[in-house]
Amino acid sequence: KIAMALSEGFHISAPYWIFENLHLRGVCQEQSNCEHAFHVVGNAHHFVARNNTIVDFNAHFKVNKEGAYIPDDGVIEYNTISNTAPRHTEHSVTLIDLVAASRWEIRHNLITDFIKDGSDRISYGAFVKGGGKDNRIESNIIICEHHLRGEAGQRVGLSLGGGGTGKAYCPDQRCITEQDRGVIESNLVMSCSDDGIYLNKAAASRVINNTLIDTGGIEVRFVESTADVEGNLVDGKIRERDGGLIRPLNNIDTNLLSVFLGYHPVRQLFINPSAFDFRWREKPPVTSKIASAATDLCDAHSAQKPVIGAFNDFSACVPGGMVKPK
Repeated sequence: KIAMALSEGFHISAPYWIFENLHLRGVCQEQSNCEHAFHVVGNAHHFVARNNTIVDFNAHFKVNKEGAYIPDDGVIEYNTISNTAPRHTEHSVTLIDLVAASRWEIRHNLITDFIKDGSDRISYGAFVKGGGKDNRIESNIIICEHHLRGEAGQRVGLSLGGGGTGKAYCPDQRCITEQDRGVIESNLVMSCSDDGIYLNKAAASRVINNTLIDTGGIEVRFVESTADVEGNLVDGKIRERDGGLIRPLNNIDTNLLSVFLGYHPVRQLFINPSAFDFRWREKPPVTSKIASAATDLCDAHSAQKPVIGAFNDFSACVPGGMVKPK
């Protein structure tokens, strides 16, 4: 267990570092001063963070290039990442903030309570942006407002592209696209005041087999964004904006009129999703076509039971390590 009253806990600029089984907490007197538990930069390729508990930072993981070097091929998995209070800061609040790097795997993490109480009040659970390629965000549980509720502001669950990147921070110095061939698959995203999944200038993307409850839905924005959106169960709307292109297949979402009237048929598929009871009320929705052969959120092979959304049987998440948040 390490308490940190520092702007950066670990500054990693060399390759192949692995951090496991740590409990890190930011304890700065002014929240804005605790920026990152991990700052992964430059030549720090093949970084791994596994099975850590990380609490009370603005951006628990910050990843970016330094000079000509880019820290590609990292893994962030099986971590619990959260804040115990809104972040009183003008700085970015994004618990996994990845810029420019490629081929990262962000999987099987529990990410909760990322509220920004300052400047634009916009925050993200995790994003990858800055011209990277082939990044995967897979089998995570994202709860924008879990213990912290009712604050003003916009919380976005997951994003390919985030809020955009200055040209100097992209590998090609142009940032024509924010992401190429990014994948968001088999995630449960809940309780977000803005979009559950947001794509910004994200080309050739795949948004596959996710379950979104009590969010603004899935948005694919700008002409640079193209996305295969398949097998998603969305309590909200799947929509294109500003020229974004969606190729939809076997999704279930909710029309805007129903949302406006307070009717949420997707939530009604489960016993009590607000209490994290994701047992099916009746038979789950299935499809004749499988969007992906990958395992689902709870590590069950989705090809065995082609259920729409992130999981077939949520109780299977407990032995797999993804337990009910407390």
